Amino acid sequence: MGHFNVHHWKQGYSTAGEAVQYAIEAQIQTDIRALGLTDVVSASVVVKKILASNWSKEVDNLSYPLILITPQKPALPPNLGSNVQDDVIYGVLVTLVDNDNQEPTLEANHNKYLMWLEQIRKQFHNKRLSNVSTVYTCQVEQHEPAMPGPWRDNVWASALLIKVFSRETR
Repeated sequence: MGHFNVHHWKQGYSTAGEAVQYAIEAQIQTDIRALGLTDVVSASVVVKKILASNWSKEVDNLSYPLILITPQKPALPPNLGSNVQDDVIYGVLVTLVDNDNQEPTLEANHNKYLMWLEQIRKQFHNKRLSNVSTVYTCQVEQHEPAMPGPWRDNVWASALLIKVFSRETR
């Protein structure tokens, strides 16, 4: 039995009229909604163009907890791809936000927050992204378990950066 060599894999993206980055963000949203995270309603898992600098403005007409999915700068590594294909690494930031009153003990929501981060990481790390045919793997990088800036504003926030590796025919 032979082995799979990703550098010889040729796959085209088949969804006409939809950018690969857009399809990736939509699929990540769908996959996170399907996880059934404790206390997170489906409508509060949203794709945004950019995170607001003021956490209270992120709420819009939504309620906490929120999961915000935003694009990051894609990369085109010069040592990947070929004459007819590009390997693109799309960054997608998944930011988890919940109302918090700076309660510093482990009692209030700490385990729930860590479970959210763990479940999302396990959903994507070293896996293909379903329904986006050009994606051959994802890697996940976790940020701080609690970001200090939002914490000062009585908001708990943490983030995961999902790096999505896509091989695209030119």
